[in-house]
Amino acid sequence: MKTKSLFAIASIALSSSLVIAQQSSEEFYGSPAPADFPQLEGQPVDDNASAVEEAADQDSGGVFEKKPYTLSAAVREGFDDNLFTTETNRYSSFYTNLAGGLEYKLENSRLQLSAALNGGVTYYYTRPGNKFDYTGALNLQGLYKVNQRLTLNFSTNTAYLAQPDLEVPGTSARNNGDYMFSSTTIAAAYQWAEKFSTDTKYNFTPFLYVEDALNQDQGRIEQTLGQSFKWLVLPKTTAIAEYRANPVNYYSAPLDNFGQFFLLGVDQVFSPKFKVTSRGGAELRFYTSDNENPDYFGPFAELNGLYEYQKLSSIGLNLRYGTEASGLNGAATRNTFRIGVNLVQGITPKLSFNAGLNYQNNFYNEFDKQNPDSDFYENIIEFSVGANFKINKNFVLQGGYTRTVDAAPASQQLSYTRNVTFLGVNVIF
Repeated sequence: MKTKSLFAIASIALSSSLVIAQQSSEEFYGSPAPADFPQLEGQPVDDNASAVEEAADQDSGGVFEKKPYTLSAAVREGFDDNLFTTETNRYSSFYTNLAGGLEYKLENSRLQLSAALNGGVTYYYTRPGNKFDYTGALNLQGLYKVNQRLTLNFSTNTAYLAQPDLEVPGTSARNNGDYMFSSTTIAAAYQWAEKFSTDTKYNFTPFLYVEDALNQDQGRIEQTLGQSFKWLVLPKTTAIAEYRANPVNYYSAPLDNFGQFFLLGVDQVFSPKFKVTSRGGAELRFYTSDNENPDYFGPFAELNGLYEYQKLSSIGLNLRYGTEASGLNGAATRNTFRIGVNLVQGITPKLSFNAGLNYQNNFYNEFDKQNPDSDFYENIIEFSVGANFKINKNFVLQGGYTRTVDAAPASQQLSYTRNVTFLGVNVIF
């Protein structure tokens, strides 16, 4: 990932004492490519991942530190050397990014709520055609403890984006114009006995592209219904058996498919600062007769870990292998292996550095069913570094650099390189 945890626009305060089910908290980022908001590197990108707990930042409230809300604003100057993510006919430009957001938190002994509304605009000085990009996001998280046995969770993340985001599964690594997705999850956890519990989850995620032709080819609705059974084997070790059903329905393209996952896993708490969740098993996917794809049967795996090895410093890892939407016209799915590592190193209470590395291997084999030679691989590597300097609890200086390399030797139109740099300041009111 683009070490985007350093680039948070509206949520410099990484405060969230909420225990969140499914997706980790998606804060709004003025990412270096710019002003979109992906997930935190090193935390789950799958809505069926286990719950995670965010640590509170006691110095996050700005001048309204005792208020339940936080107002944020940011201004950023940067340079992008490949605006349209192409290998030839490249265009570059300096840009200015402005963004703002409102975050609200409420919690008591049974109810915990978190809400964030964010928006941004980016102006490219020398980009051909439209020189403006607009982005926005609404994030809601909630947990309600009904009684000692039953806990309900709710999360929704709705985003309007203008730049490719490698952390969103099933999207293209190239610039396809503006698009919107919304990921909503409801979940119920029930403690049946001292060592046995169940989690039931449902996720609804539509993708909508502004360009009509692209929306007809790639616009879709993904749903996931998951049921997991958990046994506390040891005080810090939970064994898990899980089933997921995953129907994917396209608005227009004949690419509908239905996936099933049969998984085993472990949730391991090594210490309050070191947690790992893992799932592994089989994926079975059926395609509609219009798609003409053979049914797929193969392995599936995901692993997420976070280790806070010292104050203000942590290292995160996420890994996933399985099918996902191809992000290309004419193909329903691709086989994708993802691995992301993110390092946050606090030097002093005011100064921190970040580094991130994302690798993604995509295998496409659906374009010509009669010709095996049409299969091809795509390798994407994204590396980023950055720094934050907190002048005081209201002002933070930021800088960052991201390099993206997309290599697909058998499909030259997919290949490109991109470098983005920025400097900026965040203000918390």
